[in-house]
Amino acid sequence: CGKGRTVILQTIGLLALARESQIVSDPKGENYDYTAPFLRKCGVDVFALDFKEPLKSNHYNFLQSIIDAVETGNMSQAIDYVWDITGMLVGEAKGEKLWNNGEASIIASCIMIVVFENMDNPEYQNLTNVFYFIAEMCKAPKQGDEMMLAKYMKKLKVENPTHPALGLVAISDIAPSKTRGSFYTSALTTLRLFTNPLIYEMTRKTDFRPKDIGSRPTAVFMILPDGKTTYYSLASLFCTQVYSALSDFADKLGGRLPIRVNYVLDEFGNFTKIPEFATQLSVGGGRGIRFNIFVQSLAQLEEKYGREIARIIRSNCETWIYLQAEDLETQKEVSERLGKYTTTSYSLSSSQQHYTSNSSQSVNLVGRELLTANEVSRIRRPYNLATSRNDPAIMTSPDLSKWSFNDFYGLGSKEHNNKLRMIRSDARSTHQENGIQLWGIWKRYQI
Repeated sequence: CGKGRTVILQTIGLLALARESQIVSDPKGENYDYTAPFLRKCGVDVFALDFKEPLKSNHYNFLQSIIDAVETGNMSQAIDYVWDITGMLVGEAKGEKLWNNGEASIIASCIMIVVFENMDNPEYQNLTNVFYFIAEMCKAPKQGDEMMLAKYMKKLKVENPTHPALGLVAISDIAPSKTRGSFYTSALTTLRLFTNPLIYEMTRKTDFRPKDIGSRPTAVFMILPDGKTTYYSLASLFCTQVYSALSDFADKLGGRLPIRVNYVLDEFGNFTKIPEFATQLSVGGGRGIRFNIFVQSLAQLEEKYGREIARIIRSNCETWIYLQAEDLETQKEVSERLGKYTTTSYSLSSSQQHYTSNSSQSVNLVGRELLTANEVSRIRRPYNLATSRNDPAIMTSPDLSKWSFNDFYGLGSKEHNNKLRMIRSDARSTHQENGIQLWGIWKRYQI
């Protein structure tokens, strides 16, 4: 039995009984299928962002926080949210910053245009329309003509000189035209996932607000295909947006959320890099936001975040539960985390010559690892090693079948569980794929 049946499913149930909120990454969708009915009985609002079967998913618009800020007239906050989502989409520069900054400038300005200019047409306020706005407005013009985006920006500057998009596009505007072409191409590549009609259907509107998660017991499951990591970038984006919104909400309430929110991030090593995640870990607890991250090995953290940031992330994790790992470096670090103890070392030596013999013995006090890396590697289920600020301990993690949660969830044998998943999955409501609705503003500029 793996971590799902020994730790994660029990954690989800305990958090529901504690009346706390949770955001759960759910490879394959098993956690949702098994626990959703029980959570609802506990009075928890349950939502699923289903990247496996988007037509069964709840809706979540990644631009919603920006839309809400613009609606309330808080343009400063709206611009902050624009840069937050843009930074997450574009990521950190791996080479010269010019290219990242230019791409980010294009995406940020076009997000603001799509949101700001469609306050009366909410069906167009989504990232799919941002993609097609860039794709159409940034097409290479005919010889002697001007690009449609440039025409649009000039018109915008005349009609509304203080339009927030004008400042956002300034970074890319000062670059040569050939360089700007690379910005447009990179922006389209970054937003390509939103051209999928099913992802559009998921993200065209919103069924819940992030602050709802911190106001009343709520569970959001991010159901992800386990065979590919394509949509993990969107899961990372969702986690980042929710954290940002919850932090702002907590600040308005004196610094702490009414309901504690728990991130339960299975297969965290597959997530794309979350900006400032080390900081979120260290300050989130004070706001009532707690992280539970599950990785196959510590090397996954170093691959995504680099050695130094990965070290900070590890040090900010107060409680470690070691189940099993094949990675030697992980075993060594767990061994080092346990520390050493003092033990007695005995030595005996002897020598013999023709008619005489000599022997000596000594007793020394030496330091020894509480568990060596080799001994750590021998830990097997159902045992686990738990470390915290207190003394470490070898504990047991029984399979779910040994817990009352097995009955609470309605589970049984493997065959029964497979059949139950199929029944519950088939019972989920499916919405229609209505086709992508496009703003079409570019048609006014086409000759």
